[in-house]
Formats: sequence, C-alpha cells, structure tokens
Amino acid sequence: MNMIIKCPTCGANNRLKEDSSNAKPLCGKCKSPLIVQQTTGPIYLTDITFDNFIRKSNKPVLVDFWANWCVPCRLLAPVLETFAQSQHSIIVAKIDTDKNPLIASKFQVFSIPTMILFVEGKEVKRITGALPLQALENQLKPWISIN
Repeated sequence: MNMIIKCPTCGANNRLKEDSSNAKPLCGKCKSPLIVQQTTGPIYLTDITFDNFIRKSNKPVLVDFWANWCVPCRLLAPVLETFAQSQHSIIVAKIDTDKNPLIASKFQVFSIPTMILFVEGKEVKRITGALPLQALENQLKPWISIN
C-alpha cells in the first residue's frame, strides 16, 4: 500500500510504499528528507484512488466525506487530525465530495460530514455529523486496538 507524505520543506505530496526499504526517503520535488511517521494525519483520496486504497488496506479505514464550504466539516477536521495522530489501528482518509462526487454518490452520502468505516473493503459503520474526539473514539472503540 502507498502512503502520501507531505514534504516539510516545500509542501509537495510524495507517494511512498508503506513497506519501502528506503530508510531515508527524499522529496521528489526539492530533494529534502521526508519525515515518515506511523500516522501523519488524514490521507486524501479521490474518485480514482478510493476503491484501490480501501480494498488494499490492511487496517480499517475511516473515510470522512466533506466539503470546504461545510462549517461542521471544518469543525470536525481538527478532531480527525488528532484522532489520526493519536492511534495507529485505524487509517483516517478524507474525500472532498465537491471534487469527487462519484464515490459520495456510490455510498449514498446525502449529508456531510459523514464518516464511513471500512474493514476489508466493506462498510461496517457510518457516522453522520461532527463529533468531539471522545465521542468519535467511543463510536470506533471496537476497531481501536491499544498499542
């Protein structure tokens, strides 16, 4: 599976294989060293990358369906950022419904923010609306492993 790492120097997105043996990856644009962490925050998906990413993930994936104009989506964003960085058992991904309407339509997302948890490529949980961190963790407790 690939992960996207944002370069701390120039901000370019870099695609790296998660199991890559390259111990010191460099940015493809500016050649600065990349900081690779277990969880760096949400991964941004598109209509094109969504299915492949969800199917090939070896961990549960929580997908946030959002839009830039949505105030509750903007309130939820820092909660998801904190959640993604605080645990390693669930991958957090985001998909902009304005730019990627096909996936939102496929999963009948009629209200945003909507978060869908996928396990082994299948929807197992759906949460609609912005939640505080503790409430989100409570909703996802069965899939969060203690590490």
